[in-house]
Amino acid sequence: MESGSLRSPRYDPARERSWHLSILTGQQVTACAVHAVDDGAVVALFWAAGQALLQDPELPSHPVTVSFVSLPEWSTLVPDGALTPGTEAQHLSLVHGGLPSGALRDEPVRSLGATCIYVHDDRDERAVLERFPHARALPMQGVMVRTAKALGADRSAIVLHRGHDRLDLAIVDQGRLLLSNTYPARSAHDVLYFTLLALERSGLSPMDVELRYGGAYLSEAERDLIERYVKHCTASSTVDLSTSREQGTTYRWMAALEQFACVS
Repeated sequence: MESGSLRSPRYDPARERSWHLSILTGQQVTACAVHAVDDGAVVALFWAAGQALLQDPELPSHPVTVSFVSLPEWSTLVPDGALTPGTEAQHLSLVHGGLPSGALRDEPVRSLGATCIYVHDDRDERAVLERFPHARALPMQGVMVRTAKALGADRSAIVLHRGHDRLDLAIVDQGRLLLSNTYPARSAHDVLYFTLLALERSGLSPMDVELRYGGAYLSEAERDLIERYVKHCTASSTVDLSTSREQGTTYRWMAALEQFACVS
């Protein structure tokens, strides 16, 4: 994967008290989105293979806040009434058949009255914290749910994120979360199959639902296949920073671009 960047003329990495930095790391890629804290506008976007990007001097030198998502993630949503302090690992183990190694964290999802229990690679977390010690970890599942609820406040909506070998999705109908899940996906047909299966199990028609797609590993073939079967499809998280040919592919960095709404 080639490195790249988009930036607005208003962006100055040395400007203080101005920027929120959102980071996506893991699965052989890193992406960083810079938002203006005053109006939430995306002013810069950077991406590259590996984690060398975290040391790039073009990132904000003194961001007001920093958040990050580390993939892959093992997570589950637990209703607040069912969560007793100290049982977080048990809930995660019940869902995944064991407890993956890594940093165990929890994050409230207040719009659901639930908590997201999750584990991600602690090596990726350390790489972020070495550069930005005050960075706040966010669960990908929480970001997906928030994105889907915003899209589906008054309609049926599904949000897809294509990872390296998995598909994360969230389905909302009239503001109500119906499903948030992760599926193994190694081919375009896996992506389509689990998308249609999730819609069917949620009682929704692919002809009526609003679909948003994103993810670093979403291929054109997968995107085209989804658009053949789901009537209303658009890319998630596009930004308008330049006329570069990369402009139309910013949906790949959905997991970075959507974080600001979760922390603002």
